[in-house]
Amino acid sequence: MMKRLLRNMKAFSPVIAALILMLIAVAAGVVVYGYVMGWLGAATNVPPATKGELQFDSLYATAGSPGTISIYVRNVGQKELTLSRVYVQGTNMTFTLSDYTLSVGEVSGTITVSYTMTAGLTYEVKVTCTDGTLISQSVEAKA
Repeated sequence: MMKRLLRNMKAFSPVIAALILMLIAVAAGVVVYGYVMGWLGAATNVPPATKGELQFDSLYATAGSPGTISIYVRNVGQKELTLSRVYVQGTNMTFTLSDYTLSVGEVSGTITVSYTMTAGLTYEVKVTCTDGTLISQSVEAKA
């Protein structure tokens, strides 16, 4: 009687059994992937580098031949910055400033640049630092 009962019981079909095994394997793979990525992410996490950031406090251009551009920039970033170049219309300019290094929150002295300008026209001024930090803005030349 026991043999007859066991013979009459139906098992899963081979297709259903294969699908269930594949689902279990995929689920296990997802769990292992999540664990390993979490572990690797925590092990290789590098603190973000502090970044530099500038803002113009004042930018004024006086037209003439040569005209002058007066610039004040403020370090609003998270690290000390060293000013390296000033560009007007893409041309590297020489500038006068006694101290090129700005601490966090510090405003530069007057950066003065000579450039031939026409009143009423706008000129792009870009200030860059040694670490690659830059700021750019257009200014209208006043008579």
